[in-house]
Amino acid sequence: MKRSIVPERLSKITARLRRFAAEEEGALIVFALYLFVGMLVVTGVAIEIMRYEERRVMIQGTADRAALAAADLSQTLTPSEVALDYFAKSGLGGLNIVPVVEQGQFGEWRTVALDITNTYPTFLAQFAGLHEMTVNARSRAKESIGNVEISLVLDISGSMNDKVYVNGAYQGTRISLLRSAAVKFVDTMFKNVQPPGAPAGRLGISVVPYNQQVVLGTGLAARFNISTDHTQNTCVDFFGPNDFATPAVTPTQPLQRAMYGDSFDYIGNRFSMSSTWSSSGGIHNCPENTMAAILPFANNKTTLTNKINALTAGGDTAIDMGAKWGLALLDPAAKPVVDSLIAGNLVSSDLGERPFSYSNQNTMKVLVLMTDGQNTRTFSTKPEYRSGPSGLVSTRSATDLSTSYLYYYDPSRSSPYYRISDGKWYSEKNVSGTKYPITYETLWGYKKYTLQYALKNFLGKPKNDATALYGQMAEQAQFSDKDANLKSVCDAAKHRDRNVMIFTIAVDAPSAGRDVLEDCATAPAYAWSVTAAELDTAFAGIASAINSLRLTN
Repeated sequence: MKRSIVPERLSKITARLRRFAAEEEGALIVFALYLFVGMLVVTGVAIEIMRYEERRVMIQGTADRAALAAADLSQTLTPSEVALDYFAKSGLGGLNIVPVVEQGQFGEWRTVALDITNTYPTFLAQFAGLHEMTVNARSRAKESIGNVEISLVLDISGSMNDKVYVNGAYQGTRISLLRSAAVKFVDTMFKNVQPPGAPAGRLGISVVPYNQQVVLGTGLAARFNISTDHTQNTCVDFFGPNDFATPAVTPTQPLQRAMYGDSFDYIGNRFSMSSTWSSSGGIHNCPENTMAAILPFANNKTTLTNKINALTAGGDTAIDMGAKWGLALLDPAAKPVVDSLIAGNLVSSDLGERPFSYSNQNTMKVLVLMTDGQNTRTFSTKPEYRSGPSGLVSTRSATDLSTSYLYYYDPSRSSPYYRISDGKWYSEKNVSGTKYPITYETLWGYKKYTLQYALKNFLGKPKNDATALYGQMAEQAQFSDKDANLKSVCDAAKHRDRNVMIFTIAVDAPSAGRDVLEDCATAPAYAWSVTAAELDTAFAGIASAINSLRLTN
């Protein structure tokens, strides 16, 4: 029997359905629930992306640092140990990392490659079906020795003999501390650049000692076009900005040999007019001796060590002259000089092709310039007063300057002969005997008179104008002149077409010395200002910086 719905009840149900269909209150709740779930999913994915990027940056940064450190040729640990330790210290020790290391047979280069894949589970992104994410990182570092050319320009002026005390304890002299520090520097450079067993020729070092001049030495001087008005020294005159406009000194360009003897301005510099300068003088234009001579293009550690250990101190300070020759030996214009030295068995054939072109990407050129003072003075005598008749005549011989027989001849006067001994002028007929001309060569070589002494007692007496005559005959560069010269040649070397790395060391130096060296350096960080007791630290820091600059990614 079928049951039927009572009409009244059916009517009530229908009415309720109609009211429910028409009711709008609460209709957005369901939609809002859908939106909320969607937002959770999107937020979860965004957070996972942030987590991914954070982890990727952390892993990549650690990989870069680890690869650089592991590639360092001076590391005592194995490259793998270094790389894994970097990750462990960064909280990433759980990663599966196998460094790939390649290196030269003699340890002259090393490459470390790290290829990392890290998969990790997600959290909120699970709602979107993203259960894990993968971070990939790759880093590769290489340290290669390459070629390094160094000019080690060392101050051997008189103040380098000063004694050094630390807390009252005697440490030695500045020159002895310099010798020790420079030898250690050379040893470090050989360890870093030319390790035992490595192919020869990667490292070349020139030692350039300087005081008021730079002594080339006979072997090196013979390879340049130096004047032959005398042969008593191997120094070269550089005066004025044009001489310092470029680092290059070519083997064919005419060079004026520095005048022998003593052309120092004792009067202008308020030195005592005593016998210390009246004969051979005390501040020679060129203090020629083997110790002070340049050691060019050496690649033997023992040879370099012996050279440095033989250095002694004396004389004035000409930083510009030291820098000029130090940079000249880095300039490619010196290549024919090196070729000639190699042919003469004075330089190792392993250093053929040096100095390399500035554009050679596998070569670093370095100048290390050290002083304990500031620019002072350099003197010489102008070329036109070095040879030929001096104006003096002797009635005894062409080589005798005894004042009783010595005259100064001035043809413009009616009584043209001025006798040195009594200061009187005589006519031709009152000067008997043969009149022998005295040359400048004889005058300057006679008892090795200083220039000012010879002017005061001989050439300047007739007109009582020794001071004016000195200004006419002498070459000189002092203080600010030499500061300008140094700036000129350093700026030329630092030009982007050359890009020589210049490190400077000011040792117990006054502010004037510190300032010019800091201006010469490639950057302020390349300029060291230290006490003599800290020379080891300065040279070790420079050696470390050179090694770091050779590191490539």
